[in-house]
Amino acid sequence: MRKLLFVLLICTAVACTKDTYKTLISKKWVIESVTVTPAMTLGGKTDTNYIALSGPENCVANLSLSFAADSTYVAGANGALCDMMADASVKTWKKDGNKIVLSASPSAPLSFDGKKLTQTTTTQQNGTTYTFLYTYKSK
Repeated sequence: MRKLLFVLLICTAVACTKDTYKTLISKKWVIESVTVTPAMTLGGKTDTNYIALSGPENCVANLSLSFAADSTYVAGANGALCDMMADASVKTWKKDGNKIVLSASPSAPLSFDGKKLTQTTTTQQNGTTYTFLYTYKSK
């Protein structure tokens, strides 16, 4: 009986992993929020909501990711001047546990829980280190 339960547990875990993988590649992922810590000041406004600071027409407010089964992905943004960010090179991704490692930013992998993708990056500006948490939802 214990062996049967163990086998069922393993099968369930593998099935969930495959379903999670299918979810990743079957959806387009769009930015839901970008939180910056500590609060940043732009244009006289101070906030932790980076999209609100940047404005809804800014490229960061329109980020998207699409993953393919052949381990390639497309990152993009639509909005004024976003085409200036266009990169025609082939980009690849790989799964590492619940992390998604992108060839364009291997030091900042995305975490994937089956429903949301999150990515944390840091940058220094005027002696302050800012941490950005990007959250993507499926569309």
